[in-house]
Amino acid sequence: MNTQKLPLLIGFNLILAAVDVILLSRGITSLSSVVRIIIIIASVVIFLAGNYFILSVAYKKPVVKDRENADYDDFEEAFKGWKGMNTPYNRQIDKALRQLNQFNTRREKLKALSEDSTFDAAIDEVQAHMFSNFNRIINRLLIFDKNDNNDINRNGNYINKLLMTNEQYLDVFRKFIDEISLIGDSSDGSKTLSLQTITESLREIRTNGEADKFDDIG
Repeated sequence: MNTQKLPLLIGFNLILAAVDVILLSRGITSLSSVVRIIIIIASVVIFLAGNYFILSVAYKKPVVKDRENADYDDFEEAFKGWKGMNTPYNRQIDKALRQLNQFNTRREKLKALSEDSTFDAAIDEVQAHMFSNFNRIINRLLIFDKNDNNDINRNGNYINKLLMTNEQYLDVFRKFIDEISLIGDSSDGSKTLSLQTITESLREIRTNGEADKFDDIG
């Protein structure tokens, strides 16, 4: 069960029990036998329906629905949802959330260096690479077999490679921000050169990592 749903499950049943006590206690209300039977039947129906709904929602695995247009909040919600699921990958999920937060922080730093959209292309480039890997991680969280240790290890290794690649993306992004902060707003040519550098660096990292990423698929 998704442990994040446990408080909701407990709270629902406690409230339902309290309402039943209030309605059915002879010292509090004076109801006919027929009305009491109706309340009991209704309570059982609400209990079954409510618990089924909460539990069915709890077992739905988090995904990013609109992957092409997914943003920071979409991935944060998905990974936080996976935190409550019974998976062997909590450490990797924590790392993915940390990477997502680092990307967002560095994005805001870069935006602070210019009042216009000068660096949006660089931000979009890093985001496209990182979010692609986040989607791949979620895919593996969706398909791993919790009863197969070999499958758990294989998918874990794959996820770790993706996270390692994201660390490289973040490092390139950090160096790009440091370089831009030294250039100043007057060096448009230098900005263009730096943007070309980050684009080439990101693509080189991805190209070099592609062969390794898919070695374990078969």
